[in-house]
Amino acid sequence: MGKIACIVAIVLAACSQPRIPDAPLPPHDPTRLSHSQHAAVDCADCHQMGTRPGSRDHAPCDRCHRPAFLTTPGELCKVCHVEVTAEPVTAPLKPYPSEEIWQAEPSKFSHRFHMDAVPMESKVGFHVTCADCHVRDGKLVHPDHAACARCHAPEAGAAPAMTACATCHQNGVQQRTRARLIKGDLRFDHASHRTDRRGAAIKCEACHAQSAQATGYGDHAPPRVEACVTCHDDTDRTPAAMRMRICQTCHSERTETLTQLAPRSHLPATEKPIDHTLAFRRDHAEVAERDGGRCAACHTQMSGNSRDICDECHQTMRPSDHRITWRELDHGTEAAADRARCARCHVVEFCTACHAQRPRSHGFPGSFLTDHGALARINVRSCLTCHEEQGNLPGACAQCHTVPAGRR
Repeated sequence: MGKIACIVAIVLAACSQPRIPDAPLPPHDPTRLSHSQHAAVDCADCHQMGTRPGSRDHAPCDRCHRPAFLTTPGELCKVCHVEVTAEPVTAPLKPYPSEEIWQAEPSKFSHRFHMDAVPMESKVGFHVTCADCHVRDGKLVHPDHAACARCHAPEAGAAPAMTACATCHQNGVQQRTRARLIKGDLRFDHASHRTDRRGAAIKCEACHAQSAQATGYGDHAPPRVEACVTCHDDTDRTPAAMRMRICQTCHSERTETLTQLAPRSHLPATEKPIDHTLAFRRDHAEVAERDGGRCAACHTQMSGNSRDICDECHQTMRPSDHRITWRELDHGTEAAADRARCARCHVVEFCTACHAQRPRSHGFPGSFLTDHGALARINVRSCLTCHEEQGNLPGACAQCHTVPAGRR
């Protein structure tokens, strides 16, 4: 039993989609300030609203590190400065907040709670919208402490207060950028998505439909491609030159060609790939056999299996050669040449149900006795389709025909 379970596990692992793990955190930078080593220092001592720690002539860092500031610049200076120089006053500073891939003391935030009108109205007196946190001076920005202070300042009366840092920040390290965010050759500019071609405002929820239900960073889903298609394939809202089928609209390194088409998810529901011409229905067999997965991307009922890929269509749609004469004149020779093709749609019982009936060529009962000889001499194999062979003659024939002993 254990061996069978092992085999099943191997098969499932082989069939499952490969998972791409998140990139590991980079090695810790010794020049970056360690929050754990400064745990005894109150957060408010360093993080003053809107100011950089140490920007007031190294205060409050000089409480503990004054000797280092009075000597030749050393490694401590690299915590804030890009490089160590003899004149630390002129040395360029690192960006603040840090733009490195890993984030210390990450914040936890619930969009669902903050966009719930009832508790927000009772605590701060107004509803919280996307622009309250994500817009500053007319530009879309990442929320900072100043945005939070509008509701969490002491005079606002909302809990928790800005001084209760542990309420929003948690100890540890978290990746600042994940695979689902914009990266690679994908380009996107929020500023150009504030209004559409007509000048009508594009609401945040038009793209971030699930943001209002997100309870944390992990379930804050990115916009779906379908949201882009809705707008980009509407000529009233987006110029035709920026259709979703044009890769250069969003990708800087991709170009659509006859062999590299836009994915079906990037096209409207009524759109067909470029190669689906009027003749494609007749000529699609080679394409389907070569790349069945591509067919399955749009035709959701397709199996995707190279052997059974045509089943779902051809079991309900007759092939083009199944003309009015197919049953009476053509299907016999085709079935003899390629039975596997028939078996794609027809099971054995289907053939038996027809061939158990009296063929039309036999005419009325009794009339075929005078006419069957010529047909049998032309193709006795057709007789053996129904009549069992007995000796060197079909059993049904032996009832009437006898062969002399000398000729046997």
